[in-house]
Amino acid sequence: MTDRAASASNLVISFSDCALKERLSAKLCVSYGRWLGGFVTREIRRGNSREGFEVEALGGGKAVLASRAILSPVAFNKYGVDLRALEGTALPALEAALAAGKVLVFDELGPMALLSPAFAARAVELLFSGAPCLVFYRRGARAFEDAFGRMSDTAIIELTPGTWAEAVAAAQAWLDRLAGRIEGPR
Repeated sequence: MTDRAASASNLVISFSDCALKERLSAKLCVSYGRWLGGFVTREIRRGNSREGFEVEALGGGKAVLASRAILSPVAFNKYGVDLRALEGTALPALEAALAAGKVLVFDELGPMALLSPAFAARAVELLFSGAPCLVFYRRGARAFEDAFGRMSDTAIIELTPGTWAEAVAAAQAWLDRLAGRIEGPR
């Protein structure tokens, strides 16, 4: 683990392989769920075909974010996007996590998140709020990449098949430190 990740307030994990991101996110949410709040995003698959994406609040609540079956004036590639999924599921989950003093999980920030001005603006505010943030972002979401570049107390890790073990170890050590701080002295 890098020294920067060991002491950073925020951990940002960049990825391009959605299945690898989902694997790491699930692993961390299972092991550290007590200290995490926010949302996760998953692919919706039918066989080998991706049909869309869903967003799920940690602790409950789920909505279809994007689907070939959604008719919407807002689209990303071949998917219609339901901005209410971000604004009505992901944002309240982040706000609840902030209020509870938990690590804010943004899984994921990418081009679809940028389609909602309300979500994108609040996400950037939360990233600069001082609360610890665990962020997964798809490379290419320029507004978020720029924000991460301006965040002084942030470590960025690239998640690839070749960096899997290092990314897992860094994220676990980072979360172990924050969980100890959240729990306080015993």
